[in-house]
Amino acid sequence: MDWIKITQNAIDEIENRIGENINADILAASQFVSSFYFQKMFSILCDCTVSEYIRNRRMSLAGYEISNTKISVLDIALKYGYDSNESFTKAFTRFHGITPSVARKNKSNLKAFSKVSPISNLTGGKIIMGSLGERGYIVKETGAVYYTEDMDKTLNWFKDVLGWYGQIEERDENNLGLYGCVNNIPTEIEVLHIAPFTGIHMFKGEPIKRIIGFMLVQGVEQLYGYAKSRGWNDISEVVEEPWGGKTCEITTIDGSILKFFE
Repeated sequence: MDWIKITQNAIDEIENRIGENINADILAASQFVSSFYFQKMFSILCDCTVSEYIRNRRMSLAGYEISNTKISVLDIALKYGYDSNESFTKAFTRFHGITPSVARKNKSNLKAFSKVSPISNLTGGKIIMGSLGERGYIVKETGAVYYTEDMDKTLNWFKDVLGWYGQIEERDENNLGLYGCVNNIPTEIEVLHIAPFTGIHMFKGEPIKRIIGFMLVQGVEQLYGYAKSRGWNDISEVVEEPWGGKTCEITTIDGSILKFFE
């Protein structure tokens, strides 16, 4: 499950419905996910709760209108979901440190809370190991066992060619990888165990030069395009199968074959 995309979709929905009665349960339902897990992931990716995010964005936008327009305070309060001047003024003062009337009179520079980007938050502003947005596809089912003699090289191949994430968990006395994982989602999320495992278990051993995994994806054509754009040509064209799905196969740097289907 692509929690970064789900969270970004929810943030976009908040922005589009900022003046409406919207909350975590409504947002989770719109993304067809559990409200409990949605709220937990939102807090991790955005560094605030859903309710805090909505309140902070409302106050930031309301502050701009107080300082830069002549719209009445009551109309601004109603626009951003407050039913009275009093409740709006209390929330405004908590956020900005001054009342709306003082802010308007003095043309004050008010506190701003910008729209959050989950990917930027997760990576400190730097998108590492490939961009989920650029990648354009989601892996929905994996779990294959993969053997490789050079785990570091294989891990880098998954990162560079498929835009995956991963790490080596165990090394031998010569610092060669013995066990590791590559994942469809960032490692920071995978370790929380709040989403199904969507990755591959890697072990040190002789590579198996045949199909070793059948992986359900959303966006198989995007997967094909992404791998090609990264300079990897050992991938079959997308085929429309008689049963109605689409498939393609990619031969990895170790000669193993991963078959993706949608």
